[in-house]
Amino acid sequence: MGASESKGREENGENKESSSTAALAAGAFAGAAILALGASVVIMMGELSEPSEEEKTMKAPGRDMRIPRRAFEGNPKGYFKNLRSDLRKK
Repeated sequence: MGASESKGREENGENKESSSTAALAAGAFAGAAILALGASVVIMMGELSEPSEEEKTMKAPGRDMRIPRRAFEGNPKGYFKNLRSDLRKK
């Protein structure tokens, strides 16, 4: 019985150690995933906020600025709806 008792204690010690290592690895993986997601959101926001040099732009109807032509052509009804709501706020 003495030999089996010591084996049980060793196994329990290894289990605690391996479970803490697994928890640490899972936490590191989750942190890396969150960091990657945040970086991709920042990159996408930067791409959407300013039109690239190759992208065609147009004068924004009803405003004194330029906008990407693709964004306007994709949803002109939505653009004018937002324009009217912005003008009502002023």
